[in-house]
Amino acid sequence: MTVSIIIPTYNNKNDLEKTIHSIINQSVDTSNIEVIICDDGSSDGTKAMCLKFQNMINIRYLYQEDQGFRAAKARNMGLEAAQGEFILFIDSGVLIKSDLIETHLSNYDDATINIGFCHGFDEHSIMNNDFESHIAMNQFDTLFMNLLNDENNRDCRFKLLTHIGHFRGFEQYPWLFFWGGHLFGKKEHFLQVGGFDEKFTHWGGEDVELGLRLHLSGIKMSLNLDAHAYHIPHKKADTASKESTVNNCFYIHNKHQLDITHTMTQKTWEEIVAEVD
Repeated sequence: MTVSIIIPTYNNKNDLEKTIHSIINQSVDTSNIEVIICDDGSSDGTKAMCLKFQNMINIRYLYQEDQGFRAAKARNMGLEAAQGEFILFIDSGVLIKSDLIETHLSNYDDATINIGFCHGFDEHSIMNNDFESHIAMNQFDTLFMNLLNDENNRDCRFKLLTHIGHFRGFEQYPWLFFWGGHLFGKKEHFLQVGGFDEKFTHWGGEDVELGLRLHLSGIKMSLNLDAHAYHIPHKKADTASKESTVNNCFYIHNKHQLDITHTMTQKTWEEIVAEVD
């Protein structure tokens, strides 16, 4: 079984390099993996950095001109070019545990798309020094073990589900948990609904909207509670990003005209999930 790992990026060369290192350390045969870097117009030497890995793993570099935020188009560019049966979407700056692909393949149902978790921590965390030292030595699994033991660092979706127990919220609205930083499924399923909506040209929501279309088409989603990745610390979303997310929720509602999409314009995803009996 072949896996194409699709990574959109924009002027994030240093963190992307760490992402690639974590992929090289996978427990599965890396000859069955291709890495597709989908560059949304970087000017920081990303291409040259990626080409350094050509003798270590099958890596392809795709580029589109910088015309503003076009992450959806970048992901679709990778999806169309992918040669693998399976697709793993992760973000630039995401580190994956050495058994991540093996975990997805062993817990995969042909009728589903796996939603994995993407943990992280505040950029001012006291753990940052440990983080940097482990990364420098490529000790990714040691880092993951330390971080997973600290509840403060866990993906907010993971905490919401495992601590509060809102699994019924996932059962009713799985697409609200469908975040692009860590997704795994068959290429044919993503193509079946047309991939990401390229009309999203500002941050936030293009992954959730894809999840909604998959849900409406009858493709099931599954939470893989054993699939863990970590996002390198980065700045919190600024006011403009939060505003664009709100605006994109209105776009989603205008496109789908559902009661639940209207609710999305009024409430946060956490509030929606918490209200499910």
